[in-house]
Amino acid sequence: MNRMKKIACTGGPASEAGFYPVNPVILSLLFFLGSVLPCCTLLLTCKAEAAPPDPDIARFISAKSNQVYLASRDSDNPVPPEVWEMFSAASVADWKGASNLFQGILTRQQHSSGPHRLAPEVWGRVQEVGVFCNTIPSYNLKFIRLFADEVFKVVPSGGIFISGSDAGRIAITALSASQEDGKPFMTVSQDNLFDNVYLEYVRGLYRQQAKLPDAAAADKATSEYASDLTQRWQHDQQFPNQPRQVLPGEEIRMVNGQMQISGQLPFQTITALLVRDIVNDNPEREIYLEPNRLEEWMYARLEPAGPVFKMRHTPADALFEETVRNDREYWQLLTRRLIGVLVHDDMDLAEICAAAQDLVGKPKDFQGDAEFLKDENARLFFSKLRSANGAVYAWRMMRAKSTSERRQMEREAELAFRQAYLLCPLNTDVIARYIAFFAAAHRKEDLEKFAAAAEKLLPRDKAPYVRQITDWARTQN
Repeated sequence: MNRMKKIACTGGPASEAGFYPVNPVILSLLFFLGSVLPCCTLLLTCKAEAAPPDPDIARFISAKSNQVYLASRDSDNPVPPEVWEMFSAASVADWKGASNLFQGILTRQQHSSGPHRLAPEVWGRVQEVGVFCNTIPSYNLKFIRLFADEVFKVVPSGGIFISGSDAGRIAITALSASQEDGKPFMTVSQDNLFDNVYLEYVRGLYRQQAKLPDAAAADKATSEYASDLTQRWQHDQQFPNQPRQVLPGEEIRMVNGQMQISGQLPFQTITALLVRDIVNDNPEREIYLEPNRLEEWMYARLEPAGPVFKMRHTPADALFEETVRNDREYWQLLTRRLIGVLVHDDMDLAEICAAAQDLVGKPKDFQGDAEFLKDENARLFFSKLRSANGAVYAWRMMRAKSTSERRQMEREAELAFRQAYLLCPLNTDVIARYIAFFAAAHRKEDLEKFAAAAEKLLPRDKAPYVRQITDWARTQN
């Protein structure tokens, strides 16, 4: 990619957003995603003795296999047999076998050039099935379907849904009526917006329906980020005693007089800039976002909508009362369904910490979903979603124009962080955001109580991170 000459990154797009303790310079980070076809049919049925996948998943895999055939039949570069073997394994829910095959295909794609690389219209579809096979073994399909069903309820026909994680992407891609045709809506992966091949693929899918970034837009976003980072790095060099502007996760080194950048944060920031392009370039489309990493420009545009956000085309001074009320009611019902706890405003912080301790072990008289309690990845996933709501409310709390608005946003932020924490008490990103919230609300006593209780529940390797966040929070005014 041309832009890799401008920014040498050793990391890759991350599905999970982190919390980065920073100074007030970037306040938003406190609160914070013909003949071949018969062969294909034979391959897809050659393991008839194995259990088939869920009917909707089987439909998705079969459709992608047929689409790969149609996209490749006139190509001079034949599809390697490993691709059909991957589809065959996936068709009988052999996720491990399909995943292993995909890793080999991915390696070949990354190290091939010219005619030996799969064309974007082929690779994009192969990748979607491969990512699905990589991801689905880590989740109970029940909760993948739950997320998808909830998103289908809120994103209108003809809209654009931007996923912020592998789980979010596969849920919508696999369970849409026709992801290829944008039915019920178009699906774009934020994580892959840095990839020229993906951009060409998704632009080909939706060229008649939406304006999406191309390689030139990605280069421009990279240059914009690199320029901003350079200024912040120069500031830190010139004023070492002032708060650092280069963020944790932005790894910089000078090689032969040139700056080289690595880490996950640059990818997340650049793809967020491309999300901004999608929003600005499609004013007639309703756009919804599964949060990855929230950027400063996003906060005033984000409006809670079920488990995700509606992205406004212009900033809003405040959230509608109905939006806030609907969000509260939605998550009250969902958290009670999943973990059997009705979180309310009058609960003492000690009650929250005690409930968290109970939910980490084997709670007695558990009234929630026992399968959810056992699915750590699903717990992390839904916890992250709710935590993003808290981050938006906390951002608005800090910018409230009246005392009543500040109190309302503080109340909604705290409810969101409490629910996110109980959904997954081991989610260090949620813990960090909740600690940052206490610091921003000048509630030092609650900060200390919560940090101490949360740290006790964490594995030994995660506790130092919470202590680091706590130490930082103590320094905030």
